[in-house]
Amino acid sequence: MQTIQLKDLPKGEFFKRKEFTDKVYQRSEYYRDTKKYQCDSCDDMWGNGIQLKGTTLVYIGFDY
Repeated sequence: MQTIQLKDLPKGEFFKRKEFTDKVYQRSEYYRDTKKYQCDSCDDMWGNGIQLKGTTLVYIGFDY
C-alpha cells in the first residue's frame, strides 16, 4: 500500500484514510467555497461522507 495526497488522486478513485482499516472512501467533487474534497463512504448507502483537504495523505493500492 502506498500514500498519496488526496488532490493528486483522480476523481472516482477509492482510498483508505488509515492503513489497517476496512473503511473505504471514494473521492468525489472539489468544493471551492470550503476548499475541500467531498469523499463518499462506500459502505454507507445514505451517501454520507466527509470533506478533506487536498493535502491529506490517503492510502491507495489495496485490494477492494
